Amino acid sequence: MTDTSLLRADLPSPVPRRLTRPRWLDPRLIGGVVLVLVSVLLGSLLVASADHRQPVWSLTRDVAAGTVLTGADLRPVRVQLGTAASRYLAADVAVAGRTVHHALRAGELLAAAEVTDPEPGVTVTIPMQPENAPEVSRGERITLWLSTKTCRGVVLLSGVPVQSAGKVSGSAFGSTAGSLLVVRVSAADARRVVSALDLDGAVLRAGVLSAAERAEPQSDSLAGCAGDAR
Repeated sequence: MTDTSLLRADLPSPVPRRLTRPRWLDPRLIGGVVLVLVSVLLGSLLVASADHRQPVWSLTRDVAAGTVLTGADLRPVRVQLGTAASRYLAADVAVAGRTVHHALRAGELLAAAEVTDPEPGVTVTIPMQPENAPEVSRGERITLWLSTKTCRGVVLLSGVPVQSAGKVSGSAFGSTAGSLLVVRVSAADARRVVSALDLDGAVLRAGVLSAAERAEPQSDSLAGCAGDAR
C-alpha cells in the first residue's frame, strides 16, 4: 500500500493568482471601436454618393390650362431624373404666380416648358346661387350661361379655369350657402360678365367641363338679353 501523505508533501504549493483591474485603454478594444466607426462612415458616404435624387416641383391637384399657380398647388419631391433633370423645375425656383400652358394632373412633375408668365387679364368674382352651379373646385374649367327675361342659355364664358372657389352664405342666397367663383379673363370678357350681372333678372348658371370637353363658342353679343320681354 502506497503512503499518499508522502506524495502530497513532495508537491509544490500552487501560487495564488491575483485579480487584475480591467484596462479600458486596451489597444484591441480601441482598434475594434475605430473599425466600427470607419465602417459606419464609409457606408454613409457610399449611400450619399449613390443618391442622385434632387428636389423638383410636383402638383398637389389637377389644374386646367391657364390656371395661375399658388403655393398650395405645389410641393417639393425628391426624384432621380438623370439627364432629364433640366426639363423640370427645381424646388428652389419660384413658380407661384405663373400660369400653366396645359391641363396637368395631381402628382405630375412640373416641367419648365409648362409654365409662363400670365397674360394680361382681369380677375372677376362671380356669385352663384346654390341651385345654379355644381360643386366647383379651383383648377377646373367652367362654362357660364346667362338667362334673362328676353334670352335663355346664352354662353357668357366657356373653358375658363377657376382660380378660386369658396362658399358664402348671406341674405343674397337665402338659408343655403352659395358660392363665389373667381376667374381671370381678358378685359373684354370681364366687361361682358359685369354687364351680364347688371341686367334685370339676370340668372347665371355654371357647369364643369371635363378634360376631354371643348369650350363652347361664346355668344357674340348680349344685346338680345337686355330689355323687357313683350
